[in-house]
Amino acid sequence: MAEACVGEACAAPQVPSEDELRVLVERRGSALLVHAGGSVDASNVAVWRRLVTEAAEVATAPGPLIIDTSGLEFMGICAFAVLVDESARCRRRGIRLCLVSDQRLTARVVDAAGIDAELSFAATVDDVLGDAPRDDPGPVLDG
Repeated sequence: MAEACVGEACAAPQVPSEDELRVLVERRGSALLVHAGGSVDASNVAVWRRLVTEAAEVATAPGPLIIDTSGLEFMGICAFAVLVDESARCRRRGIRLCLVSDQRLTARVVDAAGIDAELSFAATVDDVLGDAPRDDPGPVLDG
């Protein structure tokens, strides 16, 4: 790896660490996909929230907004809370937020915490894109 030098100061190019949060966003028809890698915990949950919120803001009905966390090495409960909050906002706009993960631990957390009552969950992106809206947890009632 080459160093970049300016004057007497030299720095090696930054290589993302394995646990650094990374996202790739893509569109497939009306669906907006966010593929996440690295990890989400209390140290970077504010960045996670901003990324999820920004993706939701550009998602259009009927959606869905798909958050694929299969590439995450670690997903703290704070990351799930962000998705539950954003799912409620998305439903108000007619967009279904769906968490995707091929990791069994994620599926167990979703089930144990009852998160599946708040947002859709699937093992693969293809499962979501082939889903009928019946998997939507329903409208959010403003109180």
